[in-house]
Amino acid sequence: MFRVMILLMFTYLFFYLHLSGDISKYINMKYSFLSTSMIYILFFLTIVEGIRWFKSEKKSEKDVDCHECHYDSSHEQKKPPLGKRIRRVISYTTIILPALTGVLLPVATLDSKLVNAKGFNFPTLEDGADRYGMHQILNPDMSQFMGKDGFLELLGKEFTSYKGKEHITLTDEDYLKGLEVIYNYSGEFVGKTMTIKGFSYNGPGLNDNQIFLFRFGIIHCIADSGVFGMLIEFPKKVKIPNDQWYQVTGTVNTMYYQPFKMKIPILKVTDYKIIQQPKDAYVYRNSF
Repeated sequence: MFRVMILLMFTYLFFYLHLSGDISKYINMKYSFLSTSMIYILFFLTIVEGIRWFKSEKKSEKDVDCHECHYDSSHEQKKPPLGKRIRRVISYTTIILPALTGVLLPVATLDSKLVNAKGFNFPTLEDGADRYGMHQILNPDMSQFMGKDGFLELLGKEFTSYKGKEHITLTDEDYLKGLEVIYNYSGEFVGKTMTIKGFSYNGPGLNDNQIFLFRFGIIHCIADSGVFGMLIEFPKKVKIPNDQWYQVTGTVNTMYYQPFKMKIPILKVTDYKIIQQPKDAYVYRNSF
């Protein structure tokens, strides 16, 4: 019976995440067909396990009737040892908890608190950094997930989509792709006009007229998510709290950012406005 309940709970969890739209906070939606298929697979397994449990119960009832007619103390069923029962309870609890928390606890949208918690640094500059375990900052670097030749070929193709444009607007659909092109070909975009939106973050080592504008992005799933965006510079001193959403337009330039010890693109703001957080605050890598 416990197995039927566990399978039913996980079936409902996947169904609930898709119905509520919260599945997009865990995976890149280009892989949603995988989680959708899990709903059908789990439901099928629930039915199979339910049939097995029903047959087992029927068999147990027959065995009880047989024992009542032909009682033999030597055939008395003994309870499993205490240690085995404890291990079973721990196993079932460990499996059930993710399903319960997935449905009962609210899904939080990642914000600047996570940036502070994980540390604001550029992982590729860390000594001995693990390229498969690190989180990403600013530039959505697809080279971590592809071979060098494949990455350079992809980057070259994507560069042609923006080359020659005088005004670039990064939408939710091409936010990560466009940022990666701009970070890798920053010199080609100096003097170009650009429009982006995101939430504010007061990073280290900034002047009083500078702030980062970020979006949380998902490459494949939440495990490889990162915070991506650009440093923006206002014409005069500003005091902006973290997690305020803006849409800004400005001119692309480059600067040496001391905390990262590298040159990064910067957007010199010519126009900006406060906006509401989008319905889907995350962006996804939709081309490989």
